Amino acid sequence: PLDPASAPGVSILRPLRGLDCNLYENLEASFRQDYPNFELLLSVADEADAAIPIVRQLQQKYPHVDSELLVGQEPVGVNPKINNLIRPYRQAKHDLLWVLDSNVLTSPQCLSRSVPLFSSSDDPKHPIGLVHHLPFAVYPDAQLGSRVEQVYLCSTHAKMYLAINRVAVASCVTGKSCLYRRSDLVRASQLKRQRGKLPLPPPGVTDEPGLAAFGQYLGEDNEIGVALWEELGLRHTMGTEVAGNAVGSMSFQKFFRRRVRWIRVRKYMVLASTLVEPLTESLLSGLLGALAFSHLVGLPPLVFLPLHLTAWYLLDSALYRSLVPSSPALSTLTRPPAHDGPSASYLSAWAAREVLALPVWVFAMLGDTVSWRDDGVVFRVKRDGSVRALREGEREAWVERAWARVVARWEGGRNKGYVELSPDDVEARAAGHAEVA
Repeated sequence: PLDPASAPGVSILRPLRGLDCNLYENLEASFRQDYPNFELLLSVADEADAAIPIVRQLQQKYPHVDSELLVGQEPVGVNPKINNLIRPYRQAKHDLLWVLDSNVLTSPQCLSRSVPLFSSSDDPKHPIGLVHHLPFAVYPDAQLGSRVEQVYLCSTHAKMYLAINRVAVASCVTGKSCLYRRSDLVRASQLKRQRGKLPLPPPGVTDEPGLAAFGQYLGEDNEIGVALWEELGLRHTMGTEVAGNAVGSMSFQKFFRRRVRWIRVRKYMVLASTLVEPLTESLLSGLLGALAFSHLVGLPPLVFLPLHLTAWYLLDSALYRSLVPSSPALSTLTRPPAHDGPSASYLSAWAAREVLALPVWVFAMLGDTVSWRDDGVVFRVKRDGSVRALREGEREAWVERAWARVVARWEGGRNKGYVELSPDDVEARAAGHAEVA
């Protein structure tokens, strides 16, 4: 155990919005951290947020924990997460921050295992400045979108995330669970601003160093990691356990929009890696491999492709099973439902994701607008990776307009034969039923 006298203080920051899947247990894990010196700051943008009663229950259950709920956001940019985070960020008593999304579940030992990693670098010129955790999908329901999201996080994303961080030639960070020092972030943002590598804040907003300086990005986690890496020479390391990403109920449409959003954000932040991304997928690499083996050794493509895809799936399944022991979620450790983990249902979701990976990538690359949390606000991604709200009357790319027509026609077909009643008709019909009863 860490010595309470020498353990650095940590401020845990958790921005909340609504009732995310498994929210009570996700937040309770922060209250139960086995660490001698921490505070917990939770924040919501609106006083009517449904997460507030959950937080109050936990504060009553754990009165000994130094916790506070902050209500009300402060706009410092277009990123809603940063606008929600900025008040607890400023108020934090400790320099070392641990920022976690609301749908993240960790073990009670996560913090005590992560803090010592800041002293794990053997290179005095490049000390550790950020500790992060691999997102691992937990608690998916049986919807196709949920299962495909689980397959993506636990296979394709996990493989690339682990590989890039193992090679460690550049920053690669997902902001589900990250620890870094506020003082480092302030210095990195100041240097980035001096070198003209940060967009200006919105009109009427003070140019503030630190977290607020990244408020013009939706992918603030990547930009923070890059700033610490490039401006200060600080390196990143991964924690020894995964960050459970509670998936819950997700339609395929929601999964599709999430993937499109992050591809569009990344194509301006890390263009080269986004362009070659299709080559890391099973189908395109398999087709290229089939052509190569057919030309070089005469192996028929119809023999190569099944072997290639089988090996790919077995590798993805093996990766999933290797990560399960570090999962904080019981659904992956005891008796999971049939769709949670390698099974016939998992295989069907894996096949769907592999087949749709290239079409989703093409669709994303043809547009430059994104939305966040289905709140109706549409952003246009700029060439420097920052975003701005779509202006009134401004049109989206043709591919988005075409997709909207397809969705409208599909929804219209599903509702064919049904008539939407006016409020008066509804009341009259309800009154008629009441009289009959």
